[in-house]
Amino acid sequence: MTEHLPSVSSSQQRVVDYGSTTTRAVSRAYPSPDPAQRTASFVFVNESPFYARMSHNSVHGDSQSEPLQRLEFFLNVLNQMCIGFITIYISYLTLRTGLAGTGLHAWLVTIGFSFFMAEGVMVHYGGNVLTNSYKRSTKTTIHWILMILGGGCGAAGALIKMIQKGFLLKSTHGKLGLTAFILCLLAMSSGLAALCSMRVKKLITPLLNKAFHNFLGVACFVVALVTQYYGYQTGYFTKRAEADLQVLMKCLTLISLLLSSIGPLKSLYVRVKTISKQL
Repeated sequence: MTEHLPSVSSSQQRVVDYGSTTTRAVSRAYPSPDPAQRTASFVFVNESPFYARMSHNSVHGDSQSEPLQRLEFFLNVLNQMCIGFITIYISYLTLRTGLAGTGLHAWLVTIGFSFFMAEGVMVHYGGNVLTNSYKRSTKTTIHWILMILGGGCGAAGALIKMIQKGFLLKSTHGKLGLTAFILCLLAMSSGLAALCSMRVKKLITPLLNKAFHNFLGVACFVVALVTQYYGYQTGYFTKRAEADLQVLMKCLTLISLLLSSIGPLKSLYVRVKTISKQL
């Protein structure tokens, strides 16, 4: 005895929506006994957040080996400790003796150049443990805030001493301080031009504009911290600190100078290399 199965017309064929994530019947002709059953869903691999993070990490893995990344993070933590010690000790010393005259000068240039500017030049550095996870737009905002604070405090501190000396600066510390003051004003002006690089692109290309700002920023920071180094040899500091502490502060300042300059120098190298290829 043969069993006749009902024929299925083309209008009763199974219809499955493979791109939907909503709850619906799997088949119009043969509905599922479970009405909450979900249809098959597909997500493009390149649209997956996990894939985006994985691709981002793989790109970084290609450009830098993992041991090198760990070394950069370790050096950055060491640098943060140096910056913190210098800032805290100078703040303690100047606040204890009074913020007037040379004391105010020393405090302003320290928090301006050694703290705010040091942190500002490292914001976009990939090895910075404090800002590595931020978006580029957020990093740019932080960079601007820190550099305005650093440049403002540093320039004000240098100007106080120059007025006090009648602009007659004969020592190495004084001459370097005047140079840092001028470079600071130029760097801040070039930073404003870099912010408006798309508006002035008819006069200078955005890449060249930002490379010039990068160079002035590094030059200002290097001269400022070398000035800080010679500042530990002035009478204000030698009368208030022992010889061992003077040596320690000099070493910490030089270490901070070297480690803080890694990121800006790498960025400057990439931009100069790109410009040379376009010539």
